[in-house]
Amino acid sequence: MVNLNAHDAMNATRGTSDPDELAPTRHSLVERLRDLEDSVSWQEFFDTYWKLIYGSAIKSGLSDDEAEEVVQETVIGVARRMDTFVYDPQSCSFKGWF
Repeated sequence: MVNLNAHDAMNATRGTSDPDELAPTRHSLVERLRDLEDSVSWQEFFDTYWKLIYGSAIKSGLSDDEAEEVVQETVIGVARRMDTFVYDPQSCSFKGWF
């Protein structure tokens, strides 16, 4: 599916930027994530959101290894639930949902 190598990605950029510095969620990306075989979109999702997920886990007191696990589990959870997610930024943001 996607090369979601969180450990390598996190080690390459750890400390280089604030995890909350993210581009706004694009509706087109969210819609493309419904196709689990769309590896380009899933890689884009991972590249965009892993810092936010990882940073939140670290801020919650988790270790580096635990935070990496949270990133992986979160991405897997999003993939499992994309078929039921309804993107309506007026009622719930994508970041708030995941």
